[in-house]
Amino acid sequence: MYKGIERTLSECFHSKEGKPNLRKIPVNTERARQHIDKAQEERVVEQYGVEIFTNDDAEWIIEDAKDFVLKIEEVLAE
Repeated sequence: MYKGIERTLSECFHSKEGKPNLRKIPVNTERARQHIDKAQEERVVEQYGVEIFTNDDAEWIIEDAKDFVLKIEEVLAE
């Protein structure tokens, strides 16, 4: 490998001096949690093709399913 490239890569990953353009950002726990939640939601949507359901969504789906089963039982009973 070319010596100049080796030295450049070495300095990038094992720098002897700090980078003056980097600055520390104060931690905001609430904002970090929002970012993590959003990233998780996007990952689930991409991976499974579904969105994350809230408890209200789940309750609505369960009630809808129960109504559907009751209607099928009514039809079968006739």
